[in-house]
Amino acid sequence: MKLQTSHHHVNRFEDMNLPLELMTALEKMAITKPTAVQSQAIPLGTEGHDIIAVAQTGSGKTLAFGLTILSALQKNPKSRALVLAPSREMAQQIYKVFVELCKELPVTACLAIGGVPGAKQTNQLKKNPRLIVATPGRLNDHLITNKLLLQNVEYVVIDEADRMLDMGFAPQLKNIKSVLRGEPQTLMFSASFSAEVESIAQMFLKSDAYMVRSAQAEAPVTTLKQIVLMIDRNKKDDRLLDELNATKGGVIVFAGSQQSCERLGEYLKSYGYQTDLIHGGLSQGHRNRVVREFRNGQIRIVVATDLLARGLDVPHVDHVINFDLPFAPEDFLHRIGRTARAGRSGTAITFVTASDARMYARIKPYLQEAEEIKVDSNFLFPADRHILENTKKRVDKYEDKAAAKPRTGGRPMQRSKPKPKYRGEEPRSKSGSTTIARKSTPSRGRS
Repeated sequence: MKLQTSHHHVNRFEDMNLPLELMTALEKMAITKPTAVQSQAIPLGTEGHDIIAVAQTGSGKTLAFGLTILSALQKNPKSRALVLAPSREMAQQIYKVFVELCKELPVTACLAIGGVPGAKQTNQLKKNPRLIVATPGRLNDHLITNKLLLQNVEYVVIDEADRMLDMGFAPQLKNIKSVLRGEPQTLMFSASFSAEVESIAQMFLKSDAYMVRSAQAEAPVTTLKQIVLMIDRNKKDDRLLDELNATKGGVIVFAGSQQSCERLGEYLKSYGYQTDLIHGGLSQGHRNRVVREFRNGQIRIVVATDLLARGLDVPHVDHVINFDLPFAPEDFLHRIGRTARAGRSGTAITFVTASDARMYARIKPYLQEAEEIKVDSNFLFPADRHILENTKKRVDKYEDKAAAKPRTGGRPMQRSKPKPKYRGEEPRSKSGSTTIARKSTPSRGRS
């Protein structure tokens, strides 16, 4: 797929030809200057181009496609738009941004996600809202009973495309594409541009689509301080307490599984910490409550799986602690992207054990200028330990036989046969005498 590139930036919202209602909404939200991805994506989007934007979390991409879509809906009153997000939390976050932007616009919106009663959503969708924010799974459920659900949809947004593919939503995306009529304008956003993401882009985007790459794409923000702790696996719990005691403000502790999340939650509560959990095994109502209390400052620490890595935008997250490493480098980028947002500073602390060697090598590109601290002075990855042990074995095995031979004084030991001093001289015999070899003379023939 050949994508066009544009180096044109519009650095003022006033110069983007946005409707007055959206400019008023931005003013009320105290947003005065576009981010790098907004300065590129909004002008291209409002001109009607399809785009694929490679941008990290916290780069302002929600506002980038939000302003673009709402501007189009305002100019085309009969059109509708569909926004797809990989998780319930992400969809809810996007929906809230649209609600803020739509306050001055005659645009009805509906949120279609799992974990909540479907009957209410069905009734709302029957009214043909002009904007649908949905997860692929729940939207496909509704399409089974309502084939005309996406009628007149002229604008499509696919947010976190890479995450959707990681979660196995490729079949649902293909089905949604088959239901859409015509060629709606499509805006795709992704933290990376892999071959899998490109295949979805080929399915949805027109041939003249543009690639937008944020200056901060696939790299941590500069206001983020990173610390890597090389630590023994059995010392992680105690070190976590030390780090929490030394921090102030909101903290997200990322665990590698639901089981690890539950264990850490109980462990921290036993030491009196205000904490709660977010993972896929908990109800949607519970997760919503935790997010709300975390936003309000009622709880300071949230222990979560990667479900939270892309689904939360809370301004007061001062620290992220990667207690366990993720299963994909992109998830690491999204984890640390929960802090140091919108120009604020933040700290990301990553625990690395000897068994994490392979994943640690994969996330290295995202650890720019990270401070590495060996909590255990003898910390070694298995490969390094193997090299050290093999080197020690070779040193122990090596034996200098000549050096080991006892010396009794006298002449230095000669290790090679000395060269004759002159032609015909042979080495001294054991008795000390010298044998002179007779020079050979050519034999004379008979006369």
